[in-house]
Amino acid sequence: TTGWHCGQVQAYNSTVRYAEGSVSGLIRTSVCAEPGDSGGSLLAGNQAQGVTSGGSGDCSTGGTTYFQPVNEILQAYGLRLLTS
Repeated sequence: TTGWHCGQVQAYNSTVRYAEGSVSGLIRTSVCAEPGDSGGSLLAGNQAQGVTSGGSGDCSTGGTTYFQPVNEILQAYGLRLLTS
């Protein structure tokens, strides 16, 4: 929704408590996100790393965004990531 933004990976295997319950194993980053960004990609160079799960803050003031690692998603659905 908000386009591409750069940031840094701050931690792996983070746990976040959402209203619906806790989610563990997430990648915590300094990338900003806005409502509607869920499901967006996390890339490192040309490698897929994760999918936006949620976070805090916004792209005006900065924030923290959490990503579900892409390999967990692929394994859960029996998928392979194809690259060109």
